[in-house]
Amino acid sequence: MEAKTKKQNKAELVVVVIALLAFVIGLVGHLAGASFANMDTFGYIAAPVPLILAIIVLIAYKVAVNAEA
Repeated sequence: MEAKTKKQNKAELVVVVIALLAFVIGLVGHLAGASFANMDTFGYIAAPVPLILAIIVLIAYKVAVNAEA
């Protein structure tokens, strides 16, 4: 079993922070989409959430791949 390098430890921490950010954005989007208030503002908040989450996942993937190299 090999020990992790400093680069791998840092990348793991960055990916965890990115995952927490994605969770918060998803939660906000879910609450805005499921809101009982009939306001267009909530729709404007909830609509781009899947795109934002996809971008965040791509960034996390790139960070994890660079840590392995």
